[in-house]
Amino acid sequence: MPDGNVLVVDDDDSIRRLLMEYLQERAALHVDGARDGVEALHQVSTHAYDVVILDLMMPYMSGIDFLLSLDALMSDPSVKSLEDAPAVIIVTSAPQEDVSADDLQHRFPSFVHGVLRKPVDFGALATRVESLLP
Repeated sequence: MPDGNVLVVDDDDSIRRLLMEYLQERAALHVDGARDGVEALHQVSTHAYDVVILDLMMPYMSGIDFLLSLDALMSDPSVKSLEDAPAVIIVTSAPQEDVSADDLQHRFPSFVHGVLRKPVDFGALATRVESLLP
């Protein structure tokens, strides 16, 4: 797996740590973690990430709210502060009928590059991350 910067955003500490450890062990990746969308938004505003692995259902700021804020940071001239948006991989326990991968990719085509369901297939996630690194 190539070098890169990855942010794992999940309010479940054990899932976040497992994902971070797996990605760090698999390759020369720099992996950070965030507990919710608010913390993640701060981190993407202050650090350049190639990939964000994002849970949708979190306290304080949901994954959808994070994506809306990321869109504003990229496109709204009054708050534009990011030059390059990270690729986002959604990881959710929500069933397909409640959270459609097609709907998310259509709504956020510049960001969302896949939706994986929990329990996460770590190998599939690592392959997806690798495909999105520069």
